[in-house]
Amino acid sequence: MAAYYLQSLLQYILIDEKINRILPFLKSRLFKNSFYTGVTLIFIGLIPFTFNFLIGRTFGANTLGKINVVINFCLIITIFISNFFGSAGNKFLAEYRGSKNLENFIYTFKIIFFGSSAILIITGIILFYGWDYYSVKFSLSDNLLYPIILYIFFRTAYILLRRTFYGMDLVKQYAQNEIFSAIIMFIMIFYVSFYHLQNFLIHTYLISYLFFLILGVNTLLKNFKDIKATMYKANSFSKKNVLKNFSRYGFVSMIGTVASTGTGYLSVIVTGIYLNHSDAGIYTAVLSIVSVLMFFPKLFIQVFLPEFSKLFGQGEKTKIVQIFKKTFFLLFLFSLVVCLLLFFLSDSILNLFGKDFASGKIILMIIIPSIFIRMISIPCNAFLSGTKYILIPNIGGIIILVVSLISWSVFIPKYNDAGVAMGYSLGIIIGIGYQIASAVFKLRTFMVNN
Repeated sequence: MAAYYLQSLLQYILIDEKINRILPFLKSRLFKNSFYTGVTLIFIGLIPFTFNFLIGRTFGANTLGKINVVINFCLIITIFISNFFGSAGNKFLAEYRGSKNLENFIYTFKIIFFGSSAILIITGIILFYGWDYYSVKFSLSDNLLYPIILYIFFRTAYILLRRTFYGMDLVKQYAQNEIFSAIIMFIMIFYVSFYHLQNFLIHTYLISYLFFLILGVNTLLKNFKDIKATMYKANSFSKKNVLKNFSRYGFVSMIGTVASTGTGYLSVIVTGIYLNHSDAGIYTAVLSIVSVLMFFPKLFIQVFLPEFSKLFGQGEKTKIVQIFKKTFFLLFLFSLVVCLLLFFLSDSILNLFGKDFASGKIILMIIIPSIFIRMISIPCNAFLSGTKYILIPNIGGIIILVVSLISWSVFIPKYNDAGVAMGYSLGIIIGIGYQIASAVFKLRTFMVNN
């Protein structure tokens, strides 16, 4: 029943009523992709929540804080590589597939594979020889060097494969691999919690990512030839131009995403370093609740960003505008209901984690406004990044980072972990508020030019 309503909702968003009556099959691929993505994101959203929930209840806030400081240290590193190659790869694989440009498509694929591999190797070498410094600086255990390197490698490859699947329109295949890997992850979390294997917490992620990579590479090899067959060689081909466009888009996207998403990861590390691991654990528990709430909005960004890129490559500006308007309206209503429920049920939700986490209510209250604005910004970012306004979301990301850093210096000494939440929430509200306002303005320009 839920799947039926989700598919009906997306049908309303993506097809105008007249077109739907005349040609009901016109966007069936998008309906299926959206459904697969929705189911997959349920699993993805539940993983960090389940991990933090079980680890918090089994080992307490202190242990939860320690492991999340480690994970967020890794995520800050991976976000640079995965977003440079992943964001540009997602966009240009979809765009060149839409324009059926074979040589540009293949060369883009090579850039993703060889470029990311080289940077990952360099990253591993830097961590290996500088571990004495990093372990002390970020309060990391000495015995975690190799698990951390493997996590960075596996996590980056996982993100790149995921972005590649969407760029190549292998959404169903990706969903199958993701769900299977998520099931493995859930089994590992329960196993580690049940047997109190505190030293193997990070290994739950490593095993899950490894399963996904094995399945993903196999899927890619099976489908690559068929995808190539749908394209043809262009009259002219320039490696320099492809690399230039890829690098420019990837760099700009990386800066903004690192600044925005990386600020969330950084907030956990800041809490662990300047306060204590118990505070970091409570703060992480709140963020895991947020991650569950964000799965539905992420459904739209995962599907629509490459779709916007494809439509932009085809010159279908009218369809882009229609999708944007309907998506924004529906997400506004959805976000309002979710945030109101979260406000009234905050005590009950936090009590699920255990008695150590009751103090997290004030953190959750502070973050709720930022949750709302993050949700409604999803179609704005998809529109901006999927067309020609990639610079705007990234300026917004930089604003998030700068405002958060300044706010933390003021709020943390006075309000401790609540100060971390205040700084992060304020950064989100100002930075993403800028993105939304810019998207509305650019949409009008987009329509006029159309």
